[in-house]
Amino acid sequence: MTTIKRKALSLQEKIEILKVFDEKSQTTNQTQLAAELQLPVSTLRTILKNRVEIKEKYRLGGVQRKKQKIGKFDKLEKVLVEWLHQARALKLPISGPIICEKARKIAESLHITDFNASNGWIDRFKNRNGIVYRQISGESETVAQQDVDTWMATLPELLQNYEPRDIFNADEFGLFFKLMPNKSYVFKGETCHGGKANKERLTVLACANSDGSEKLRLLVIGKAKNPRCFKNVRSLPVTYDAQSRAWMTGIRFIDWLKAVDNHFQIKCRRIILFIDNCPAHPKGVELKNIKLVYLPPNATSKLQPMDQGIIKVLKQGYRTRLIHRYLREMEDPDSKRPLTVHDAILNIAAAWEAIKPETIQNCFKKAGFRNNVVDVVLEEEGEPLILQGFPGYSSIDDNVAPYEIQSIEDLIENVNNTQKEALSDNDEDEDESTPILSNTQALSAVNDLRRYVASLNQSEDALQKLNYIENVVIANASFNQTKISDYFK
Repeated sequence: MTTIKRKALSLQEKIEILKVFDEKSQTTNQTQLAAELQLPVSTLRTILKNRVEIKEKYRLGGVQRKKQKIGKFDKLEKVLVEWLHQARALKLPISGPIICEKARKIAESLHITDFNASNGWIDRFKNRNGIVYRQISGESETVAQQDVDTWMATLPELLQNYEPRDIFNADEFGLFFKLMPNKSYVFKGETCHGGKANKERLTVLACANSDGSEKLRLLVIGKAKNPRCFKNVRSLPVTYDAQSRAWMTGIRFIDWLKAVDNHFQIKCRRIILFIDNCPAHPKGVELKNIKLVYLPPNATSKLQPMDQGIIKVLKQGYRTRLIHRYLREMEDPDSKRPLTVHDAILNIAAAWEAIKPETIQNCFKKAGFRNNVVDVVLEEEGEPLILQGFPGYSSIDDNVAPYEIQSIEDLIENVNNTQKEALSDNDEDEDESTPILSNTQALSAVNDLRRYVASLNQSEDALQKLNYIENVVIANASFNQTKISDYFK
């Protein structure tokens, strides 16, 4: 039997081995695959065992490095790499002295006293993380029209191998979720980089395809990991995450990307996803079923479908629901209670579900995605009538940023992944928990709704959905072994 000699493998070679394994693991065992790749079986098993670490090192750079040696100041370097990702996204000039100065500040924040940002250290750091210096173009970033024209010329080629259902756009926006119409003047023009407004905000990520047939589950980021209003809540219509300032960060965005990638792997679909260039959208993320395309910087207001009206309509739907709540509380003061994160989630999810496919098609078309969207005449979405009585209310948080330029302390917190689960200040006035109706109360509410819906035109579909809800309530009552006599108390 021929013995296969061990050899040092670069990070790139290990990534290729993982790709081959993923492709052939269903039909080939590890021994056969090792022989095919001319590797010792033990080497293959070690690579598979360290899959996560290898992919993370690959994401951060250094693909030709063979030994994945961890530096003495590993945490410091991880924070520094995250800062470099952010600086790169902002197109900041980077040099050796700048990196050394930033490293010293990080060491000070981490209370590291024996760190020396020497030339030898920075050379090793650059090699470990695949960092090279490149000259930044001196052309003005304000010249966006040329970028737009170039993009429009190349877009058809990007789309030619994808059906409309497989072309997606995702974007985040900030939301003052507690802001009622009678208080909107307080936050007008607020960009929300702190202060009171920051305590009443959420970040929402929306993603949809170009024919409007698929709106992915919203990602909502709040400040508290487990707010009190989540007590007794067993399911949410969105994906919820928490960050101490309710910002989108690079780490969270990568987690979302990989979850979406896994979703489409299961469906055996390959999609193309367009996103904007921002510090919260790191580059170099390895994905299997998603082709990730970054829109030209400084031109996303013209080129991003979400910015052509999808987010606007979503926020209008949310605000409309808050106005109805506000009017109800005026008529019935006893029904008034603090608006919670859970209330906001239910309302934003309902508004997302209500967006019509035609609205999404129109916005993709306005962004230049014409060749892949059904060529129909689409009407412009107008502002709902009820919002017209509150000028500026639906657009009050248009300037709210969904991310921020993170400080060293923020980056350390992200790397440590020690987000506090304690309630933040904005939760202090929330109810202890979301009130739960009894089965009797739920059935009574369904019957009230049925009588109301029956008085409307074209109510058959709504009545069928109410019947479904009634069946769910009855099934839950049976599961909990509720006695029939309880319904007559």
